[in-house]
Parts: sequence; structure tokens; C-alpha cells
Amino acid sequence: GSARNELIVAIFQKTGAFLSIVGSSLIVSDVAKKVRNGRETDPYQRIMVGLSTLDVLVSFFVLFLGTWMVPKETGWLWAIGNTSSCSAQGFFSAFGFGGEALYQAAISLNILLLIVFGWKQERFSKKVEKPMHFIIITFVLVLAIIPLAYETYNPGCVDCTPGVLWGKCSTKDEGELCIVHGNLQVATVLSLIGGASILIVLIF
Repeated sequence: GSARNELIVAIFQKTGAFLSIVGSSLIVSDVAKKVRNGRETDPYQRIMVGLSTLDVLVSFFVLFLGTWMVPKETGWLWAIGNTSSCSAQGFFSAFGFGGEALYQAAISLNILLLIVFGWKQERFSKKVEKPMHFIIITFVLVLAIIPLAYETYNPGCVDCTPGVLWGKCSTKDEGELCIVHGNLQVATVLSLIGGASILIVLIF
């Protein structure tokens, strides 16, 4: 039945998330060890640290914790959360997935400049890397905070994501639905930005 399918999906999701956390943590640990030992790291390795750190956040808060952070009122398997935990999960989802997409594009940009235009990693580090990290983190941080301010993180499919929650209207005809939690304009803009980010990554 559907309950059995939910259980299978949850187990696979949590197992995959755990393995992803381990793998990304090893990447961060390896680069950190080089820094502690006074060895040089290049921009590619530092980009991978950013990407891997965000992957740990997404894998833990979104994929591993999953429905544990979703409001129990949804009735989903293992849902024991509330509105606050849902908002927290939504924040890490937007921050993490958005940042991962942009860091994937950053890796492509790094390789493009090195191979096609003959740049050296030292030049990339001086001219591109610092503003690139700043822009990525600032952009996704603002992107993740806006829905938080407008209470637009709601249960979506399996986890909490930017979107509105629909419910019965108290002042309209029976059968009509109204937004009971969230801001439709914010959700729409974020959906457009998310779609544009995916296209950018595919182009790169």
C-alpha cells in the first residue's frame, strides 16, 4: 500500500542522505587538513568545500531529517514537526539547493577559464574567486530569508519548501480555497528564480 511505499522511499532517502553527508564531510576534512598542515589549496578545492558544506546542510536538514521536520498535522509518515521546524527545513532547502546550483556553475566557470581561455588558478583566485564566493553566499542567503520573513515555507512533497498553503475559506462560498499560510507573490518569484538557476547550470 501507500504506507509501505512511503516507508521504502523514506529508508532509501535517509540512507542516501547519510552516504552523501559522509562523502561531502570527507572532502571538507581533506581540504581542511591541507590548510592545517600549511599546504596550498587551489580555487577548485575551495569551491568544492563550499559545494560540499552546502550538500551536508541539504542532506541532513532536508533529506535525512525529511518528514521529521514536517508538521504532524500533515499526517505524513514520521511527521512530528511544527510550523517552526518546517520553516527551518525550508530555509536550509532554499539556501542549500540554491547554493549548490551556483557552486556547480562556479566549478564549470573555473574549468572553462582554465581550459578554454588559458587562465592559471592563481589568476582565477585573484580576479574571480573572492567576489564569486561573496555573491553566491549573499544571494542564496537573501533568497532563503525572504520566504522566512513572509512565512512562505510550507509542506510540499515530502519536505518543506517555498510555497503557499491552501485551505477552506471562511468568508467565501463552500468549496472555494484560500491561501491560509504564505505569500503567493514570493512563492512565484522564487519559483521563477529557481527555474532560471537550473537553466544557468544546464547552460554551463
